[in-house]
Amino acid sequence: MFRPLLAALPVLMLATPMVAAQAIDPKLKAEFDRSDANHDGVLTRAEIDARVARMDVGKNKMPPGKAKAISTAWFNTADANHDGKVTPAEMQGLFRALASRYDTNHDGVVSLEERTAARAAIIAPAPVPKAR
Repeated sequence: MFRPLLAALPVLMLATPMVAAQAIDPKLKAEFDRSDANHDGVLTRAEIDARVARMDVGKNKMPPGKAKAISTAWFNTADANHDGKVTPAEMQGLFRALASRYDTNHDGVVSLEERTAARAAIIAPAPVPKAR
């Protein structure tokens, strides 16, 4: 379920030190602001849908079905308190959790090598369970 979501995460979480929970990383805040179309300080499902739909995949636009699946998975994961809105703190919490997962040497930074390994794991086909 989260494989496409992880593949579409912005590069801003990579090679960026993790920050304290209270302080919102300026790069993350800038990304948040680009997605907050009505500038009300929260992201709605519609704003996330629109942002993901605009994402490029290489030289092409993302197929609509894939974009919808990614935005739904991202929103459901980021909306930690399930109030139908994502705040900057919730967005940062998601990115911190993901960065922590891929920071295999636990130095507070997802390096290019760690990013490459994470991407390879995401892109690799899911293992097929053996029939009993």
